[in-house]
Amino acid sequence: MSSDMPFLKERLAEAARYALMRRLLPAIRHNIAGTLQPIGMMSAMLERRMKAPAPDMAQLGKNTQALSTLSREAAAVSLGLMGWLAPKDNEPVPLGSAVEESLGLMTTELSFRGFSIANETAGLQVQLPRGILRTVFTASLIALTDAVEGAAKVVVTATTDDGQTHLKVMLVPGGSLELVGVGSRVQTYRNLGWDDVQLLADAEGVSLDYDVQQVHLCYAMPAFAS
Repeated sequence: MSSDMPFLKERLAEAARYALMRRLLPAIRHNIAGTLQPIGMMSAMLERRMKAPAPDMAQLGKNTQALSTLSREAAAVSLGLMGWLAPKDNEPVPLGSAVEESLGLMTTELSFRGFSIANETAGLQVQLPRGILRTVFTASLIALTDAVEGAAKVVVTATTDDGQTHLKVMLVPGGSLELVGVGSRVQTYRNLGWDDVQLLADAEGVSLDYDVQQVHLCYAMPAFAS
């Protein structure tokens, strides 16, 4: 039985990644749709102007250039978001921008549940493997907020000492009920539990400590110099 434990733990970690991805899919879909909406609006406007009795060719040229720019931006954003579904590597990435990416993905959903977000990691010039930030950090954020009801402020901080990187997510008084229920959808998958987060943390070599108000992630290996 003991020889099967590594395999079993790997399969459980895989199940936790699936649970996390099921929770992220609505946010990914929402963000992709948001990048495509301006293209549809611009296309409709361009079509109306082309049907005018005397189309303004100069204006049509500008609209076409704008549509091309929007298309390139949408393609770039969509490819970036698809990377969450099929990650190619676990390369080191700047902590601040990767945290901002994860928070940006979840901000809309969290705001509909009464959470506001304060990201205080921007000044820390270190890098961590992408997998830590896209799986362990994001799962920690979801598990922490899944466990509470009502408005709260999510504060994310990061520090380094003795070659280790510490990432904390804390719930403090704040937030707003103004958007609660606006655009909300029925949750399509189960809540994430701390057992899920622990499996992801173990798979990425991260030390995990948590309670009802905060979660502390510690990367036990030296951080990459930024």
